[in-house]
Amino acid sequence: MVNKIRVTVEKLFEEAPATHRTLDLKEELIGNLTAKYMDLVASGKTEEEAYNIAITSIGDLNELLRSLEPANPLNYKEQEAQRKKTALVVSGSIGLYIIAIISAIICEEIPGLRRTDIPALIFLGIAGFATCLLVYHFVSKPKYEKSDTTIVEEFKEWKQGNDQKRQIYRSISSIMWSCIVLLYLVISFRFGIWYCSWIIFIMGVVAEQIIKLIFEIKGMR
Repeated sequence: MVNKIRVTVEKLFEEAPATHRTLDLKEELIGNLTAKYMDLVASGKTEEEAYNIAITSIGDLNELLRSLEPANPLNYKEQEAQRKKTALVVSGSIGLYIIAIISAIICEEIPGLRRTDIPALIFLGIAGFATCLLVYHFVSKPKYEKSDTTIVEEFKEWKQGNDQKRQIYRSISSIMWSCIVLLYLVISFRFGIWYCSWIIFIMGVVAEQIIKLIFEIKGMR
């Protein structure tokens, strides 16, 4: 029956493009169905019943197979517009973070504002607005809601969530490194400690790995 499951899935993928993505999806589907079949047999189902239930749980594979085909021009334009929007929001937010740091430094040089809370408030205000802009952009994206409990629908839901997390991670990483470079230059020029200010980059690498670990832990839940 396990071999029968593989043959059935192979037939479903006969018309799909021969790419690494197609192969990975096919092997993952075979693995999931085989595990489901084994669980059903272990729970008392006959081999034939377990096979039928496992195959039925695949759901409508046509839409998923269409997503493996070369990009449709209309879909490509829509995806390109979404990418440009994300790039605009991320680059704008990075610019705001840089402006926040520069504004705080300039305020510190003004005698009347030095040793007051105004530089910190200006920094927090601009940086807070940039953060809210990023959070709104990513949170406002529609979340895929599966219409049933088939393997295909579960895969679509997982893929959408995984793509969104990847975009958020890249945005955080870009903003963090932009701020690190700016902070390095400001500290190095202001205090002339070029011999040790490079440690900031090591701290940045550590911070990025921590952020990456947090995203991976959340992805396992």
